[in-house]
Amino acid sequence: MIIRKIISAIVTCVLVVATYFLIEQSGFAIVVGVYSLPILLLYGVPSSILSDVVTKKLRGTIRVISALWIHLFLATLFVVMSLLFSEWERNILLSDIKSLFTNLLFCTAILSAILFWCIDEFLKSTCVKALREKIDDLKIY
Repeated sequence: MIIRKIISAIVTCVLVVATYFLIEQSGFAIVVGVYSLPILLLYGVPSSILSDVVTKKLRGTIRVISALWIHLFLATLFVVMSLLFSEWERNILLSDIKSLFTNLLFCTAILSAILFWCIDEFLKSTCVKALREKIDDLKIY
């Protein structure tokens, strides 16, 4: 399960970088990727595991929707926590830059949460059972 979550995080990071690169063809997309991957691995993977634990007893559409809401809630919580504890954010004087940074962080977090959820649900589905079994056979030593 953890390997599947790590693969979901890596694919999510690649898709977020590709999305930002499609919006603006610059090095900014690489910067987003450099900061997104560790956050996805250290915060997104445990959040997704927590989502699986919480929704373990649910079935069908209710489980899927509940998992999406948990992913979105934890992404929003990450943004709120990062803004509360960010020294850079407290020292900034220009409100336009502050709101731009906040909006960019929020949009990136929501985009990442939705993509992470989609990829993880795709890897859980029965249509990719053979791929999932190969991923589950991988070991972390």
